[in-house]
Amino acid sequence: MIINFLRHGTSILTAFMFLLLPHISHADFFKYKDDGGNLKITNRLEDVPKKYRNRVIVVWDKDLTAKDPLARRQAAAREQLEHQETAKQSRQQTEEKKRSATREKTLVIEFDENSGQLIRRFE
Repeated sequence: MIINFLRHGTSILTAFMFLLLPHISHADFFKYKDDGGNLKITNRLEDVPKKYRNRVIVVWDKDLTAKDPLARRQAAAREQLEHQETAKQSRQQTEEKKRSATREKTLVIEFDENSGQLIRRFE
């Protein structure tokens, strides 16, 4: 029973890892120099010969992301969400300041006998 669970658990974990690989490999580029001193760049680690894998440097090319329309839309959406969150926090802080300002003060109501008006103020 435990062995059967381990087989299924391993296959589920493997399937999950394969789902993540396209997202990881999209962002990663692998560069290395071959024996001739030539710089090689690839987005697939499998394309790097085994004898050069100890020389591989993982890089992220921001210029490529800037050219990617999907990445630009995602970045714009993240920026808009952050802006909305910042505005919401600012409104909440302003409201809290107003509430705390009135909580610390006492409302005093007086009747002006000359004019017949109620005068309200916080002290």
